Amino acid sequence: MNDTLDRWIQRVTLAALLALVATLLTVGVTLYASDSKAGTAAGGTSQSQDFQGQDILTGTTR
Repeated sequence: MNDTLDRWIQRVTLAALLALVATLLTVGVTLYASDSKAGTAAGGTSQSQDFQGQDILTGTTR
């Protein structure tokens, strides 16, 4: 092949790989951030302790 064409293919491949890395990092950070937010929201001690001895359907304590 032509050297100029080879260089363009290398440049396009490199740009595509860098875009893929950036996309995967963005998705990973977004999922990690949403997971950690969900973990702290669900792990709230005041609300989870209030319902530990309470029946969900009837609202009565066990």
